[in-house]
This record gives sequence, structure tokens and C-alpha cells, in this order.
Amino acid sequence: MKKKVLEIQTFIELEKDRKIVGVDFIQTRNEYEDCDLDEATHQMFFCMMVKAATIGHGMKVTKKHIYCSAASEVLGFSMPNEDVKSGRRQYERNMYCSEKIAQYVAEGTPYLNHSVYGMVIQPLEKYEKLPDVVMIFCKPYTAMRIIQSYTYYFGYAKNIIFSGMGGVCSELMARSYKNQDINVSFLCSGTRFASEWRDCEVGIAFPGKMLDAILDGLRNTLNTFEPDDKKQYIDLRAKENDVEVVLDFGNNYHESSIGVAKLGVKGYRRKKTLRKKDF
Repeated sequence: MKKKVLEIQTFIELEKDRKIVGVDFIQTRNEYEDCDLDEATHQMFFCMMVKAATIGHGMKVTKKHIYCSAASEVLGFSMPNEDVKSGRRQYERNMYCSEKIAQYVAEGTPYLNHSVYGMVIQPLEKYEKLPDVVMIFCKPYTAMRIIQSYTYYFGYAKNIIFSGMGGVCSELMARSYKNQDINVSFLCSGTRFASEWRDCEVGIAFPGKMLDAILDGLRNTLNTFEPDDKKQYIDLRAKENDVEVVLDFGNNYHESSIGVAKLGVKGYRRKKTLRKKDF
């Protein structure tokens, strides 16, 4: 798994303090007790657990550790009450303009109807097997590259749904797991406050079984989509991570390795190339 993670970190740009995260459901108490990972020491929002994993921490948790009732409900650890399932509570909180819209959104919430005992939340590189869901928090450009890699193998992503509500627990974890498909989230006010994500960060998640295809898609579309300045940074990361990569400079599908100057657009200033002092 470490080798795959290194390759992904080579092909796309991630912040130094943002590891790729894997989340795996644990079905039984015996499996939970056999899991050789420290248990969370206190209650936290689920999104805070995920945020901790992005900076290198791993933990196993059960229902008692999940502070946020909305996360506990959508992930299948507890049942939502009728006020929540109908959208009435959300409407009363002025989250939607009408009861009809509140109900529509509530009915589309991807509640997981399963029986699980706990979860493992840790950096993807620490897994020996594929987790249920992989999450990546990144800049929009990086999210675009992941989507392009998905599209390379699967075509249009038909299950991308977001509302700015339940960004990590619902839009990323539950929806990706339930649909067994990729999803994108602009996160939500709650997680941006509690977990202190950067304003420029978005989330993208997909089932673990898609990891190899996403990785191969990134590898195979590097020269197609990336301009030369990005390829230079990929080359630097490849050398740093000891990853083999074949880069074709001066060529991509949109012929903009030197930008729109190639098309003769007036007023365009060519992007600077890397110099030694930039390293």
C-alpha cells in the first residue's frame, strides 16, 4: 500500500500536512478487539477523526466515540428520529427555504442501513488491505486530476451529489460507501469550523476497490492533461519518492504546455519555468 500511496503523491500535488485517508468499517466486537490500533481516548466529531488521519494519526472507534449525532446516524451507528428523517428539524433551523425542500434533501441523505461495531480511521499508507473508502483533501486542481483519472476508466461520474451539508460524514464517507462510487464535497460549515480545513480545500472520496484504477488513470493521463510547469514538479516528486515516471514535455492534448501563447493570444504572458533557486 505504501508504494501505491507514494505513486499517487507523486502524480498529484498534495499539501505536506495532508495524508490520504482510509476508513474501514469493523463488523464485530471480536474484530474490533483484534485490531492492533489504539482506541480513541475521547469523543470527537467524525470529521475531526478524519482530519487527524490527514496529519498522520490512526485510531479505532465505536459509536460511543462519535460526538456528532448526524454522523452517527448517517454512518449507521444510530437511527435518526422522525424530525430529522422528515427534514422538519433542518427546516426549523433555517437550512432550507421550505419544508418541501427540507424533506427532499432529507430523503436523499445516504443513511447506511447496516450493522457495524466500529471503524478504523488512519492514513491509507498504514493499511495492508484496501479500506472501504479512500478520502483525499486537496485543492480543486488536484480534485480535477482525480476525476479525470476516474473518467479515464469509468466515464461520467453519475453519482456525484453534494449540498454543502454533512461534508465528510455524509457526502464523502456515507455516499461513496453506499453508492460504491466516487463523490466530491465542498465540505460543510460544521466541519470547516470544527476541523479547521483550509478555505481552498475540497474533499474527494471513492471506494477502496477503485484505488488501482484511479492510480492507473493518473499515471496514464499525466502527459495528456498536465502542462510543462506541472510536469516539472511531478518530475521532482518522482525523484524524491523514487517513483518511475515517463514525462513527455512540450506535448499534451490541449497544446498548452506553454499556455495559450501557442495559439497566438494577444497579451498572454508565458508561465515561468523552474530554476534551480526555485527548488
